[in-house]
Amino acid sequence: MRQGTIILTSLLLSLLAAGADAFSSRRHLQQSQTTLSGTAIVISHDQKGLSNKRLLAVHTPAGRRVHVQLRDAKQLAGIHTGMHIEVSGRWQQAAAAAGGMQAAAAGAGPAAGSSSFQAATIRHASGAAFAAPKVANAAGQMMAAAAAATTTPAVALSTNQLITSAVNTIVVPIAGMADSTTACPGTALPKFSVDDVKKAVFAESNPSSPTVGSTFNKCSYGKTKLTTANSRVADLVQLPCNGITNDVAWTFSKCDFDDFNGYADAADEVLRARGVDLSKYKYRVYLVPPGACPFVGLGYIGCDGSYDCRAWISGDFWATPQAIAHELGHNLFMGHAGSFNSAGVFDEYADSSGLMGYCCTERCPNTPHAWQMGWISVQQLDGSSLKAGQTVTATLSSQAVSARSGMRIQPSWTAGVDPIFLGYRTKALGDAELPAEAAGKVHLHTSAISNSYDAQVTIWKAALGSAGQAWEHSAAGLVVRLKALTSSSATVTVCRKGGAESVATCAAGVDNDCNGLAGARDPACARLSKRVRRSSRVL
Repeated sequence: MRQGTIILTSLLLSLLAAGADAFSSRRHLQQSQTTLSGTAIVISHDQKGLSNKRLLAVHTPAGRRVHVQLRDAKQLAGIHTGMHIEVSGRWQQAAAAAGGMQAAAAGAGPAAGSSSFQAATIRHASGAAFAAPKVANAAGQMMAAAAAATTTPAVALSTNQLITSAVNTIVVPIAGMADSTTACPGTALPKFSVDDVKKAVFAESNPSSPTVGSTFNKCSYGKTKLTTANSRVADLVQLPCNGITNDVAWTFSKCDFDDFNGYADAADEVLRARGVDLSKYKYRVYLVPPGACPFVGLGYIGCDGSYDCRAWISGDFWATPQAIAHELGHNLFMGHAGSFNSAGVFDEYADSSGLMGYCCTERCPNTPHAWQMGWISVQQLDGSSLKAGQTVTATLSSQAVSARSGMRIQPSWTAGVDPIFLGYRTKALGDAELPAEAAGKVHLHTSAISNSYDAQVTIWKAALGSAGQAWEHSAAGLVVRLKALTSSSATVTVCRKGGAESVATCAAGVDNDCNGLAGARDPACARLSKRVRRSSRVL
């Protein structure tokens, strides 16, 4: 009996030791660092009334999209879509088998199940997988100049390479169904029909109202089109409440990366089974069921062409053209259109004049974004065409009616200052529903955008709506004044400060201090004139 007890005790101790070793081994494997490499996908997470978030995913050589969890947002600095990156860290899994954990630790990736990658460090292995296009500058019209014995040459017109001539898009409505008539828990049946979506997307289906197609066609002057000829709205795709697609689990009971990405993967499988040739559509917009996800929309910020370009729209916004166009704008490398509020806090969406601002008023992109897309050509000033102490007068056509509109000032004489954009906006064509507070005004923005693929935010600074109003950029020493407005154009002056007025500048009639006055009309010149006269009497 005693011997049996000893044997049993020994066996139990052996089992406990084996279990502890296995637990320790699994824990070690789970904590082991590995490297995930591939092409970066930066995703904009847009929520109505809330600040923007950016997500990072990696498109692996095997074709899988893996969510990278960041320690903090600073890890995204310098990373843009299309860049090859190497991420050191650990796989994070829910309910993974030991074999799956071993595979993850070995760097092969996780087994089937919900998974993401916790980043410790992110290394830029290379730049973008595509070359940034150059900006073309060509001679434009003459500009009036005020400078001593100076003739101003024709100002350059700056034009970016056209981002694309066609936004080939498939819009995919999705319903999560528990059975043939009941929505999945946490979701609801779609609020909008497929016909409703078509009327929001295609100008051909709704010629009298703004649509996604009319926004692209009108705002680009027909250069970038989304039509029934190059795009489609798919029939409703019904998915089960849970699934595993491409070895990754997803569910409608929550809305993490693996979930909304899984809806897209599963919907693609359904569409292929229906005979839809998805290769025709570079851009894919997935309309998720009501209640499934809290965002207005998500969109890849740019796409390098090596994978399909995705966006998602929540259930309340299936039939909102601006919401869909906004996310497609991200796909086309547009960042947000923001501004600083009265408390000095930057709000990425606070530019009411631009498509890439707050949802949901229909309007065209602001001037810097329209220039980025290659849709408009702007007058270009820099240190060679705007000398210190010089004032130039320019006419800005309304951006709604002319592809030659706006101005870009590159303060090349001051380091670290972003370009300044001027654009005149009126309620017409693509801007027919421009908010009243933005219409009939010259808007001033700053942005570091340098080419079509440069997904920088734009910062709205001010708007001039009455003759005589002025705006000053202190760091650049620039003053912009509104001289006159018509329904189709605005006349402005741009003055670069040259310092205090002197006898020479007063005599030459130059507005050296950019206060809008020159010669005898400037009080500074009047004071100088009195001093000169007093000095003459003394002599």
